[in-house]
Amino acid sequence: MKSRLTLLLFALNFLIFNCQPHKKIYPDQNFTNALYDNDIDINKNGYFEEDELLIVTNLDLTQKNITDISGIEDFKNLKELILNRNYIQDFSPVNKLEKLEILGISQNQNPPTIDLSKIKNLQRLYGAMSNLKDIKLNDRIKILYLGSNNFTNFDASKYVNLESLELDGCKKLTQVNISNNPKIYQLYFYGTAIKELDISNNKNIKTIYIEQNVKLIKASDQKNIEPSQRVTAY
Repeated sequence: MKSRLTLLLFALNFLIFNCQPHKKIYPDQNFTNALYDNDIDINKNGYFEEDELLIVTNLDLTQKNITDISGIEDFKNLKELILNRNYIQDFSPVNKLEKLEILGISQNQNPPTIDLSKIKNLQRLYGAMSNLKDIKLNDRIKILYLGSNNFTNFDASKYVNLESLELDGCKKLTQVNISNNPKIYQLYFYGTAIKELDISNNKNIKTIYIEQNVKLIKASDQKNIEPSQRVTAY
């Protein structure tokens, strides 16, 4: 009889515990605190419940001293995620955010190479000052802001939907391939080591922000395209 009562109490406790909303415990306390700062706990009960996570489409976690974003995959409906000015080294969890369209990873402790190619809907990436030498993305990407990184050669030709490419301040950059980017209309290449740039296949080019001494290889109908003047603040 006693054993049956013990078993019954154990089963009852198990059911009560598993029917209650559980507080999400993420490895990085700063990440967890930042979620509270963003009012993810809508009903203020101290828990991150699934329905609260699923309604979030935009999340700004700029400068929150975050080192680990494990758990970000719980926000399955995120379309915009800003992680600028943190200490993140591993961005692989964001590859599980299938609906993500805008991502900011500028000024983090990034590894030299980042693979974000599994984010199928990513259209805008902001990753300036991130120590990058190489990056992998899907072919839907439209806007890339990757200034002040360590690229030496940037092949953009595989990103056929690219519209704007910013590589200002990439001091080691000598070559950029935009031969297969028919939609590109704007380029930012100030402060690089580029000496020659072929734009002959880029019929939608409107402006090019680049030093005057760079040789532009143009098609016959691009004679009026000249480097644009501006002051870059970095």
